[in-house]
Amino acid sequence: MTRGDQRERDRAKAQQKHQQKLKQQGKEGRPDQRNAEDSAKLAAKIAAKERARKEKEEAEALAATQTIVKPKKKEKKKEQLDDLLSAGLEATKKKNNRKK
Repeated sequence: MTRGDQRERDRAKAQQKHQQKLKQQGKEGRPDQRNAEDSAKLAAKIAAKERARKEKEEAEALAATQTIVKPKKKEKKKEQLDDLLSAGLEATKKKNNRKK
């Protein structure tokens, strides 16, 4: 067993004892006063969550109504070299048709 390991275990043990002492100490104030403070804090927390939820719903509703559908842009066809070369030629024309 090394000394470093023993120090770590002693520190952990001391920390556990300290936490147990803190738990054993009585709470400050009268129980009815603590309950009133706790209920006030809880009510404030619930009200804040409700406000945040309403703001989120309003923002979503506003975003849904303001959705703008943009028309698709038609892409211009870029003329390929083959298209330019065969512009005057017909595809069904045969080579053997000679003028007489």
